[in-house]
Amino acid sequence: MNIIKFYDREKELELLEKVERPFFAIIYGRRRIGKTTLALRFVQDKDFVYFFVNPRKPENLLLREFTDILKEKLGLPEYVRPVNWEEFFELLFKNYRGYVIFDEFQWFLEINKEVPFILQKYWDMHKSCSIILTGSVIGMIKKLFIEEGSPLFKRADVIINLGEFNARTVFEILDNLGIETLEERFRFYLLFGGVPYYYHLLRKYRIKDTEEAIKTLVLEENAPLRNEVEEIMIEAFKREYRTYLAILYAIAEGKTKLEGIAGYAGIKTTSLMPYLYDLMNLLGIIEKQRVGLSKKHIYLIKDKFHNFWLRYVYKYSGMMDKEELFRKIKNDINNFFGWSFETMIRENIKKFFPSIREGVKYYGSYRIKNEKKVFDIDILACNPETREIIFCECKWQDKVNVKKICKELAEKAQYVQWHNDERKESFAIFAKSFSRKISEYEGRRVYCFDLNDLEKILRKV
Repeated sequence: MNIIKFYDREKELELLEKVERPFFAIIYGRRRIGKTTLALRFVQDKDFVYFFVNPRKPENLLLREFTDILKEKLGLPEYVRPVNWEEFFELLFKNYRGYVIFDEFQWFLEINKEVPFILQKYWDMHKSCSIILTGSVIGMIKKLFIEEGSPLFKRADVIINLGEFNARTVFEILDNLGIETLEERFRFYLLFGGVPYYYHLLRKYRIKDTEEAIKTLVLEENAPLRNEVEEIMIEAFKREYRTYLAILYAIAEGKTKLEGIAGYAGIKTTSLMPYLYDLMNLLGIIEKQRVGLSKKHIYLIKDKFHNFWLRYVYKYSGMMDKEELFRKIKNDINNFFGWSFETMIRENIKKFFPSIREGVKYYGSYRIKNEKKVFDIDILACNPETREIIFCECKWQDKVNVKKICKELAEKAQYVQWHNDERKESFAIFAKSFSRKISEYEGRRVYCFDLNDLEKILRKV
């Protein structure tokens, strides 16, 4: 089986095929999401030239490299040697009619800020070849192409924001990789989410279970994901990367409010927002999520593997004995899977209840004999128009006692103030398996979803 198969990218390919040539296309999205592979797949049977914008290479060497690639493509003599980017783009646009890919184009902002303006000039003048630009630093790409006043604003004929694979596609990949057991398929999805590159590594290293994946891909000395998150931070933020890592680690450790993040990361609360802005809008690593039915928000890490890496690799970075670290991970991994399982359900809540608008984490409190009691509900899902409200609990456990959880949810539900006199309440429990499923508890409808149920629903288009 070839993992390079374009699972779930047919619409993007169709869009690129449909647009009239010559065109200007932008493909952007987070690192490892498959932007380069999509671009190269599109041009695989076409006349194309590929340039990778390497921010670590001196500008003069990068210009020489690009020139050599172009000269070879066009069959130009040795004496043709552009001395600057103006001459390079003039040579490109006057002599080439195929497809041109500039991979990680946003790094030109660090190499030479004039390049986007030069590209704009020659595209407006000639439009001779089709341009495909990719970028993984989302904020820089938006600054270049999407924000009004940017050098290439409104130049793009196609803009593709490439996202993760959905659960259906991930399960299809895992089928083709020969992952046979249901729980192991879920464990892979809870560990790696929908990021294509990670599943490519499973095939490359012939990995069949998550424990082997953690050892081989993360913990071994030359493991491809050993420094994954740190490398992303270094690439984007250079000398300040440690501060960004500290903030991410604070969130991974459960500090989701501003004061808690700042205190855990050792930063003044008043100085925190610019860092959070970068992590949200520049890289798209964290998200601001509404909590409960109020306007309050918390900050969460979007990427499942990033969370895993921060919890274990970053946390225990000083631990030399990898076997000891693996034992620590193995002893705690179900706590991570529990967090990821809840996140997965929340992300897909509309698949289970199509009438629901959204599912949010809920934190509440009440008083008994002047003593404040705090509680939380994994997912609170509601529809303001129908007054339907669903209290959801997620358990990464086997043989879950549904009645016990329903009793706990009923106790919490009475303290949730939302159309109390007219709402229609129901409970939903998500688990690996149940000791016994029930469909009703004290007049409320009860939904029980085990892994078999979840996979059937998540595999639907």
